[in-house]
Amino acid sequence: MDKYCWICVNIETDLENVNDTDENGVSHATKLMRCTPQQEWKDDFNICKRCIEKLNIAYTFIQLCIQSEELRNKQRKCLEQKQAKHYCEICEKVFKSARNLRQHNVRLHKNSSLKHTSTVKQFICEKEFKPKRNLCHHNIRIHQKPEITKNSKINEVDEVLKENLKEEDTSFITYLETNNTSDSEDQKDEIKVDDGQKDEIEVKSSRNNRCKIPFTCEYCGKISHRRQHHLYHIRSRHTFEKPYKCDLCDASFTNSHSLLVHKRNHKNEKPFICSSCGKCFVCSGDLHHHSKIHLNKREYKCSICNKGFNTASCLRAHNICVHTDPSKWTYACTHCPRKFPIKTSLKDHLKRHVGIKEVSCHICSKSFYNKQELRKHFPSHSDERKFRCDICKDRGYKTQYALKKHMKITHNIGDIIVKKPEKKIHCPMCPKTFAFKYKLQRHICTHTGEKPFKCHLCDKRFMDNYIRKIHLKQKHDCEVKQEC
Repeated sequence: MDKYCWICVNIETDLENVNDTDENGVSHATKLMRCTPQQEWKDDFNICKRCIEKLNIAYTFIQLCIQSEELRNKQRKCLEQKQAKHYCEICEKVFKSARNLRQHNVRLHKNSSLKHTSTVKQFICEKEFKPKRNLCHHNIRIHQKPEITKNSKINEVDEVLKENLKEEDTSFITYLETNNTSDSEDQKDEIKVDDGQKDEIEVKSSRNNRCKIPFTCEYCGKISHRRQHHLYHIRSRHTFEKPYKCDLCDASFTNSHSLLVHKRNHKNEKPFICSSCGKCFVCSGDLHHHSKIHLNKREYKCSICNKGFNTASCLRAHNICVHTDPSKWTYACTHCPRKFPIKTSLKDHLKRHVGIKEVSCHICSKSFYNKQELRKHFPSHSDERKFRCDICKDRGYKTQYALKKHMKITHNIGDIIVKKPEKKIHCPMCPKTFAFKYKLQRHICTHTGEKPFKCHLCDKRFMDNYIRKIHLKQKHDCEVKQEC
C-alpha cells in the first residue's frame, strides 16, 4: 500500500507522507483534520501531489471563513457601539442611555472617577446625591427653588462646585445664577461659565432642560417633571397623535414603550414570568396586574353590592356586566341580534358562530369554546358532590347551579330562572325528540330491548342506571356508594 494515495486510492509514484509540512510549516495531517475531523489519519498514510493541491485549496478556504467570522464579530461590535453611543470602556457593554452607563460604572467597576459619579451635597436639607444631576431634580421637586440667602452658604456652594462640578454640569450652575441674582445685589458672587463651555451647554440643552424646570401642559396646566411623561400626557389626552408606527401591521402608538410591547406580541416574546404559577407576560405592568390575583386581597369594592375584586379592571367589568342596563350594551354580534357588555364576551360569542374550540380537556380530549366551560366540565370526571340539598339530605350535586336548579324545580325555592331546554335531538326510529343525548340513548334501549345495567346481587338487568340504584336501595337495602 506504499504506492497508493490514501485520498484518491490511485497508484502514484510521487507521494508524500501525511506528516510532511508545507512552506508555512503546516503538516498535511493538520490540514486533513481541519477538513475532515471525523476521520483518523495515521502516520503511515501517503498523499499524491494532485490531492495535496486540492487539500491546500480547501484548507485555505476554511481558514478564510474562520478569519472572516472573527472580523465580522469585531465589525458588528463596533457598529453596535457606534449606534448605541453609550458603551463601557472597560468591559465594552452597550447601554441604551448615559444614565444606565454611569450606574454600571459605579456599581460594577467601582470607578467613581468616571463621568457623573461625584457626590454633591444639598445644603438646605443636608442630603447627598450621586450623580450630581439628581441634585437638580431634588431642588425643583422638593424645595422648588434652591434659595440661598447667606453669603457663607454661597461660598460653600462655590467651593463644592469648583471641586466637583465638571463641564457637563453647567446647566445647574446657570440655574443657580438665574435664581440667586434676584435676591439682592450683595449676592453677585455667583459662579461664572467660561465662553468655551457655552457650546457644550447648547448641545446638551435638550437633556439638561428637563432638570431645570417642570413641564407644564399648555392645555390643562398639568405639571410633569419628565419630558417623556409630558409628551405622553399631551398625546394621550389632548392631541391624540400616534407617531410610533409598527412596521409589521397598521397599529400606531403614542410612545415607544407601547410599540415595544406590541412588537413582543408579534414575536410571541413574554419575558416577564409569574413566580407563583409560571404564567408569562409581555410587560411588567401585566405581571403586576396578574400578581394581585395570587394575593387575593379583594381591595376593590363595588359601591352597589359591596362585592370585592382583586383588580380595578375586574371591578369595572363587574359594574358593566351586572349593574348596567342591557339596552346600553354597545358590543353587538353581526350574526345574531345579541349584545354584550364587554369586548371579550363578544369575541367568545363569535367563536360559537365560527365553531372555534381553542381549549380541550386533558382527560377526555373534549373541546370547549373557552376556559370557563372547561372548568365547568372538570367535575364530570369526579364523583365528588360538594353541594348538598338541606331538605332532601341524600341528594348531592357537583355544581352550585345544579343545586339551585334542583331547589327551584323540586322545592320551588330560589329566584333562579330555569329555562326549558329545546328538544333538538331526534330519535332515528320514532318521531320523538330529546334535549340531551343521554336521554336519547336511554330511549333507544326501549326500541332494541337492551338492558345494559345489571344488579350484582340478583342479576336483574335495567335500561337505566338510575332505576338500578332505586332497585338496590328498595329491594336489597344497600347504599349505592358502598355497593354493598
